Amino acid sequence: MFTLHLGECEHCWRSYRYELWHAGFGEFSYAYCDSCGMLATFDYLNGTVRQLPPLSAPHQEIDAAWEPFLAPCPCGGHFKKDASPRCPSCREPLSAEYAAGHIEHNSVGAARGWHWQRNWNEEYCIAIEEPHRAGTMRRVVDPFLGTAELRKEMELEQELSLSR
Repeated sequence: MFTLHLGECEHCWRSYRYELWHAGFGEFSYAYCDSCGMLATFDYLNGTVRQLPPLSAPHQEIDAAWEPFLAPCPCGGHFKKDASPRCPSCREPLSAEYAAGHIEHNSVGAARGWHWQRNWNEEYCIAIEEPHRAGTMRRVVDPFLGTAELRKEMELEQELSLSR
């Protein structure tokens, strides 16, 4: 079970609640929506993951090569490499450096010398709580295109790689 912690947006100063997740312990990679900041996780046990191009670094943010195979976020945005979580109130991207203050303050390991990575692309990611649905995280699991769409994208990618 995870624990919700309190964070603060550096843009609007509103509070939000979040969970800090370690992708290696959870056996997943992740990406954030470029529009609303929702977290997408990609479970390594999902057969679709084994069909995608290999990641340059497992248990971290996805590679851009996966982006064509992903369904859009429910908000209409896209899950992308280098996107950031966003404040649920003002939708501005959250600064990893600023968030380090409350992430480390809220961490049990900080008292023993643990420091957070201070970026949104390594092992740790955050899931932010839906502001009007207590206990519900802004997260989607394995948002791949439908089977036919995925097959078409994979064929297109294969044709492109053969033509290079």
